[in-house]
Amino acid sequence: MAFNITKKLAGGVAGSALLMFGAATAAGSAVAATPPQTAGADPSATTHVVNDQEVLARLLDQGDAPYVRLANVEGAFAFNQEGTTPNDELFNVFGTALTSMCSKPAVELAESEGGVANFYVNVGGNVKKSFTIDVRELAEDKSQETLMACSCATGAPFGQARVMGVPLSAVVEMADLEDGVNTVTAYGADGFGQPLPLQYALEKNALLVYQVNGEELSSSAGSSLQLWMPETVARYFTRNIVDIELTQEAEEPVLQGMDPCYRNKVNVLNYSDGCVFKAGDEITFEGVADDLGSPVTAVEFSFDGGATWTSCATEGATADKWVNWQFTTTFEDAGDYRMTVRAKTADGEVSPLAATLLFEVA
Repeated sequence: MAFNITKKLAGGVAGSALLMFGAATAAGSAVAATPPQTAGADPSATTHVVNDQEVLARLLDQGDAPYVRLANVEGAFAFNQEGTTPNDELFNVFGTALTSMCSKPAVELAESEGGVANFYVNVGGNVKKSFTIDVRELAEDKSQETLMACSCATGAPFGQARVMGVPLSAVVEMADLEDGVNTVTAYGADGFGQPLPLQYALEKNALLVYQVNGEELSSSAGSSLQLWMPETVARYFTRNIVDIELTQEAEEPVLQGMDPCYRNKVNVLNYSDGCVFKAGDEITFEGVADDLGSPVTAVEFSFDGGATWTSCATEGATADKWVNWQFTTTFEDAGDYRMTVRAKTADGEVSPLAATLLFEVA
């Protein structure tokens, strides 16, 4: 699960629009292969098992400064699954460990209609006849638009975008496949490609995307297309696709998932000028939770270092999009406060790392 958090006064009484994007103070530490928690252990500690690996998370004491601790804080909760990440952040703020969508410098976006977009793709492999398609021709009656989350498997970045593209299935339907084809690999202009189980890509409705957040993609590398799939780590989001290979493999490729150490990521967005609020005023906290593949079923808040949690259900949330939540409450006493946020998923997992926000009530 991952979080973005914004701090703002309810009713729009926010300060100047100051955007801070980056790693927030983590409220826990992950240690692999640790023993399960026993009765009487730290109530803020949780054990998280992913792919047979145990990850222990424990809230850390962030300095010696005292802060006001409140148990079972009540408030108004709301959520939706809307919202997008600006394109400059989506393509630039991601890490550099991989050569897929989340690692390269920002693509050039077409400044005018038409731009220098190139949507030609070669299709080959275990097909009876190789061919080349112009995705723009398919786009006339096959295009789909959807809101989709994406997250790097081995780094902090995550985001969500409204994308438009042609279903990969439309290309596969055009190919005269040989018997036993079970793998699809989209190759970028630089030769990068990640093999995928063909059936998985079709079931997830993988898209050959040519537009992100309303802006047409363009590239000087031979193609502008990107492969996007819901509930799939961004290492498979190949950019500048020039070739699609449909092949028969002895064994289907093993789908790579989220590294347990990076399942939880924390970024902070701050839209207020400082983080000081007045006693008695309503304060609305806002953020994003995402677990990539498992629906978030609840977002939980603690104002006493994890001793107690206020659980807010996110009934109906789906796994293909993040959960954009808002929690509104008031504080009558002046002092320093710490809010810790975590999420729970449909498969019973709790955030190994929680997000912590420090603020002052004057």
